Amino acid sequence: MLVQKLDIILHSVRQLRPMPSSVTRILKEIDGEQTTAVKISNYIGLDQALAAMVLQMSNSVAMGYARDCTTIQEAVMRIGFKRLKTILLASSAAGPLMNRLNGYRLGAGELWRHSLATAVTAEWLTRRLGYSQTEEAYASGLLHDIGKLLLDQYVVSDYSQMEQFIQQYRMPLWQVEEKLLGIDHARVGGLMAEKWQFPIELVDSIRCHHVPSLARSNQKLPAIINLANAIASRIIHMPNGLFSNEIHSEVFNILPIRESDADLLQAAAEKELELKSGS
Repeated sequence: MLVQKLDIILHSVRQLRPMPSSVTRILKEIDGEQTTAVKISNYIGLDQALAAMVLQMSNSVAMGYARDCTTIQEAVMRIGFKRLKTILLASSAAGPLMNRLNGYRLGAGELWRHSLATAVTAEWLTRRLGYSQTEEAYASGLLHDIGKLLLDQYVVSDYSQMEQFIQQYRMPLWQVEEKLLGIDHARVGGLMAEKWQFPIELVDSIRCHHVPSLARSNQKLPAIINLANAIASRIIHMPNGLFSNEIHSEVFNILPIRESDADLLQAAAEKELELKSGS
């Protein structure tokens, strides 16, 4: 039965639509030597949904601008190419992240809220820890739970049992998913990221954000996401226990912090999130 469930889930990953050609074209254009904001803006303007997303992100409170941005070109210049690449990578999942997840009992916008809090916390941690790949950390935080989007349909019938394992046996969600489904949301998210041809470090940070030492190339990035995920889960209280607020012990070996620093980091990150949300 478990093997059958796993086969069905893996088949669903294989059946995922590839990243839209409009997105891959813009990503290639951004990396080109002759690229300009005008050229990128024209490409974005051809995709109505993508244009709306770029404008929304450029006008978010987190960007810190007093004046609203009304044109795509201004939005591209305000965001910058690095953050734009993150938005493009996230575009395949951003819409579904805002939806209701019936299997996990999450209301509309709740997974997005957690993901955005994790992204902002991860970005803040890179500056705090002197880690140079700030944008990669933000993207990883934003996308670390995309596996839940695909697994959601398969956990509906197992939700009561999942809740029992979490509450009665104090098992983290990802281990419960492995026990009941044969695979956890982090590994599914990594497979989805591979399907969409994300960079290997981003794939690993999604796949290994619960066990950072499993990363193939860079353990620091998934360790930062593990820490950011735990801090965000503690600060943004979700309606059920399906978000891990446990920091893996490996994090304190991989990153230049001690276990005793966790509470101080959480308090400082909470202030950062308050500033970003404008509260």
